[in-house]
Amino acid sequence: MAVLLSPVKDYTGPGPAGVYFTRGRAETDDPAAIAYAHRHGYTVEVTKARKRSAPAGGPGTAQE
Repeated sequence: MAVLLSPVKDYTGPGPAGVYFTRGRAETDDPAAIAYAHRHGYTVEVTKARKRSAPAGGPGTAQE
């Protein structure tokens, strides 16, 4: 996951590769969007990927 910071402070609207900026900030895990941002003057902050918790009764759970 990466946070992209727009070169235009407080920009809200569509950005590269379909990411959407709100107040100059967008999040994506799309490697193409991240690479584009690096090449075109965006600040890119790489973060840890968010873990998704398994739903109750998911695989490996006994159900009667």
